[in-house]
Amino acid sequence: MNQPGQGDLGTVLVTGATGRVGRVLVAALLAEGCAVSVLTRSPEVAQRLWPDGAVGVREADLADATSLNAPLDGIDTLFHLASYAPAPGEPDLYNAPRHWEVSVSGTANLLADPSAACLKRLVYVSTVKAIGDAAGALGRPASEDSAAQPDTLYGRAKLAAEHQVLEVGRTRGIQASVMRLPMVYGLDGAGNLARMIAAVAARRFPPWPRIDNHRSAIHVEDAVRAAILIARNAESAGQVYCVTDGCSYSTRWMYEQILLALGRCVPRWTVPAWLLRLAAWGGTLAEWVLRRRMPLTRAGLDKLIGDAWYSSEKLSRTLGFTPRHSLVDEIPRLVRRSRA
Repeated sequence: MNQPGQGDLGTVLVTGATGRVGRVLVAALLAEGCAVSVLTRSPEVAQRLWPDGAVGVREADLADATSLNAPLDGIDTLFHLASYAPAPGEPDLYNAPRHWEVSVSGTANLLADPSAACLKRLVYVSTVKAIGDAAGALGRPASEDSAAQPDTLYGRAKLAAEHQVLEVGRTRGIQASVMRLPMVYGLDGAGNLARMIAAVAARRFPPWPRIDNHRSAIHVEDAVRAAILIARNAESAGQVYCVTDGCSYSTRWMYEQILLALGRCVPRWTVPAWLLRLAAWGGTLAEWVLRRRMPLTRAGLDKLIGDAWYSSEKLSRTLGFTPRHSLVDEIPRLVRRSRA
């Protein structure tokens, strides 16, 4: 049921719906009785995902303006999740040229549609990479007010697309909002956390050093709940929100929780941080020479030992968002799932 000050979403269009977050969002919208369509360049994938015809399918490639045939015609609410997904093994994931083509040019092409004049609500699902890694590594949680200094093409493209969305909202009177996601978990065994669990289970993850870093995360179901809450609340117009589960996690803590869930003892010894850095340098060099991804690189190690700490206090304070999940419950669940 809608809360006071919140409205019905009307007819909904979701871009990026065949991605893992998009699928959960579509399922949640259908469960609420919304009329949902998806915009995709792979209609056959959409039809396999929703074979019962409950979801309308509109075919287009956002990066190809000529393929867009009034994609927003009759749409009241747009959830814009479309993003470039690098192929497995593609090196330098965050600097692939197509990030700009899909996120920036694609967003411009989509919002140039004349039928967008009837759009009432627009939620752009972005990433904390739009702020930049440095913002989340200052020893305190970064917020929406932190200076945005993205250090990858992916982050710069997402920030540019955010600006497009908010500008369209201002000039056309659309309730346009942006939400920035950190690491997303709960993705049915996919994602960085699932890979870490698999590595620890296979004894390929070394006894991790006791580094008290802070990393933010969000369960996919909570991310979807936040997106719908933002869309339904008129106060979100023109706003940017960081969305997290309200906790921060160290890699060492996650490592220990995985071991405990596996029924193993936590080793008394750890790999020295300097040895990890040496291995990461070697992996980075090998990746540059071989042009394929390595298990450990400098960028990968920075994620594991550095901070990526963000605050969702604004979303909680202004819209009353309360997350329902945390890694305390998710890690044992994923371990049980991997064993099953």
